[in-house]
Amino acid sequence: MALRHLIHQTRRYSGNFLLRSEGYWRLGCSQSRFIKNQTNVSNAAVNKTTNLQDQIKDKRNEIQDFIDVKKSELQDKLEDKKDDIKEYIEDAKVELREKAQEKSTEIYKKRKEAKTRVILNLAERSLDYLKKYKTVLGDAFPDKFVQTYRIFSTGTRQLAQDVQTYARVKDTLVNSIDKQKSHAKLSTAEYEVFLRLPKDAIRVTPVLLISAFPFAQNVVFPLALLYPKLFLSSQFLTSQQKKDVLLSIARHQQEIFPLWKEELIRCTDMTYEKDPELMHLRTILKSGQQLSAQEILDLRPLFELNGPLDIRHLTRRHDKLLASFHRVWYIMFPYTYLEWYANMLWRMDQALDREKLRFSPEVIRSLSVQRGLNPELFSEDEQIQYLRHWLDISAQLKYKDISLLLHLPLFLKRKPVYEQ
Repeated sequence: MALRHLIHQTRRYSGNFLLRSEGYWRLGCSQSRFIKNQTNVSNAAVNKTTNLQDQIKDKRNEIQDFIDVKKSELQDKLEDKKDDIKEYIEDAKVELREKAQEKSTEIYKKRKEAKTRVILNLAERSLDYLKKYKTVLGDAFPDKFVQTYRIFSTGTRQLAQDVQTYARVKDTLVNSIDKQKSHAKLSTAEYEVFLRLPKDAIRVTPVLLISAFPFAQNVVFPLALLYPKLFLSSQFLTSQQKKDVLLSIARHQQEIFPLWKEELIRCTDMTYEKDPELMHLRTILKSGQQLSAQEILDLRPLFELNGPLDIRHLTRRHDKLLASFHRVWYIMFPYTYLEWYANMLWRMDQALDREKLRFSPEVIRSLSVQRGLNPELFSEDEQIQYLRHWLDISAQLKYKDISLLLHLPLFLKRKPVYEQ
């Protein structure tokens, strides 16, 4: 019994053990499967996360690329808009400048037209007065063969013709659209009258006005005939008196010449010591070296507009000497009148070139004096040669070089008489 009981207990314990072992084994298998499943799930989650991260990253890159493209498009549109606005502003500025220029030109033209009308009215009244002045002369000198009557009658008639010429030239230059064509139509004689008549009118007008009063002729005419160079204009002078006037002008230029040259040397010394071109010019002026036409033309950069020796940049003393040498009248600022005179002289040179210097000896003398040559010291052939040299250089100058044109007497070849 005891043995049977022992065997029964042993089997029971063995069965329990086997059951427990199987349970443990099954539990171990379950845990193993769980861990494996958990690992698989973790790996899947990691892969899914990685895939999601890659997708997010790709999406983010796509979004960034889209934003960059849109930003670039917006920047391009903005730049285009800026350019359009700038162009609009520039166009508006140009339009405003053009309108302002047109308005300024219109105002200037109206002022000039008003001034021209005044001058033309004055010219018409002067012509009417000169026509009536023959009656005054007839009353003062009943005998028409008297020399005094002949002088004043001829002079009055010539003055009336010059007033008409001056009015015509003034009207042509002021009211023309193409200034170049207008100047091309004018002759040397017309330029000469246009430059000379204002001075002649100022000189002779008091004599003509005062002599119109009763008995005033008894004082005015003898006084005018006694000092014709002071009280009478060129229209009333004899050929010999005109020649004497030209020689007196030439002698005055001869006196001015060394002072003018000295002032130009002083101008090159003052503020442009380091400019090699001015230093070269100063050396030439001090040495008295004669220059060829090309060497004179090489000086253009110094005398052109805004150059160191432009008319507007010279000293006042230099401008005054320049005006005195060229007989240019001025009120306050010489350079404005010098600039106008230089332009007219340059235009007159073009007319001389068209007419090939075919003039009488008297006209050649007048042209030589006007350009700084003393006809008393040179023959007619030498005067013509001088004028040709002048015209050769003047033909290669432009408006911006007119300061050099006024200084040509300093550089053109001549006898060294002016230096004495």
